Amino acid sequence: MRSVIYSCEEHVEEALDDWVYGEETFPEFEKLEDADGVWITCGYCKNQAIYMVGNECSDTKYRK
Repeated sequence: MRSVIYSCEEHVEEALDDWVYGEETFPEFEKLEDADGVWITCGYCKNQAIYMVGNECSDTKYRK
């Protein structure tokens, strides 16, 4: 199971589709903030990622 897919503006729909197809559930979806100049690369090209698609937390986040 992938925990997160990073994507640029051009590939965000592909990232959402890949996540739903692979995990059979809806992902968390967030726009990334500029984290002190940290460059995160898109998982589909070499552009800067601006979206995070997936589940950044562990599967135990919502367990009691």
